[in-house]
Amino acid sequence: MKKVILLGAAGQLGLLVAKSAPDNVVLNCFSREELDIRDHGAVKELILTTSPDIIINTAAYTAVDNAEEQHKLAYEINAQAVENIAINTPSETRIIHVSTDFVFSKISKHPYKPADLIAPGSIYGQSKAAGEKAIIQHHPGNAIILRTSWLYSAQGKNFVTTMLGLMAVKDELSIVSDQFGSPTSAHLLARIIWKFALESQVNGVFHWSDEGIITWYDFALEIYTQARKLGILNKDVSIRAITTKDYPTPASRPCYSALDSTATEDVLGIKTSPWRVELYKVLEKRKGCSN
Repeated sequence: MKKVILLGAAGQLGLLVAKSAPDNVVLNCFSREELDIRDHGAVKELILTTSPDIIINTAAYTAVDNAEEQHKLAYEINAQAVENIAINTPSETRIIHVSTDFVFSKISKHPYKPADLIAPGSIYGQSKAAGEKAIIQHHPGNAIILRTSWLYSAQGKNFVTTMLGLMAVKDELSIVSDQFGSPTSAHLLARIIWKFALESQVNGVFHWSDEGIITWYDFALEIYTQARKLGILNKDVSIRAITTKDYPTPASRPCYSALDSTATEDVLGIKTSPWRVELYKVLEKRKGCSN
């Protein structure tokens, strides 16, 4: 039995990682309230006393726009805390660390590969890039950095649940149509995390998202279409395409941040799933939760 520590266990992804834990692990979950990963001493003591085989870190500061003002807090959680984990983790203990497409910001014409040059354009992206650097510098021989994009699930705060909430009360929405990327079902990502955790011969930086490159406008349209078919939404909503310039935000968003998951597919022997298929599965879960 593998002993596993899960950090960020109360977050959107952490909850699903805990829920999908395989039978051959002993899982110890820690939320932000139960362990402040910014506390070097607390992290060190936990690792020393529990001697885990695997540490899965899903904890992160993810308020992208707020990070532009709360940059100190963003760096404390996304960089300094990750360094605490990396420095205090013995070489024989495996680390799985979740990162983001926001480490990229330059316009590309092809999905980003793990080895492509990163160039974060926001404080959030810069802080996550610093966290990646800490893992690579202090724990390079037994770690996975897993970048993902446009993460959503049936519950919690994400684009899908936000759109469903807005569609329930508004007759018209304006959605950005010039930012391209790939949605990722957190339900499927949780399974990928466990596969990496238990595949001890694989290390390095990898990407995972659902199959397909779309805009936020495309995503919103499909959420609306599928929600109507499933009976989650019972009213008409007009969805209008706008540009990034029409919807300014404190933090800059990557114009193109699609991720190439080929390396992950190759090493794990699993294929990406079409984003519409994964969205339908998540909306079915959402409908089940509301019944």
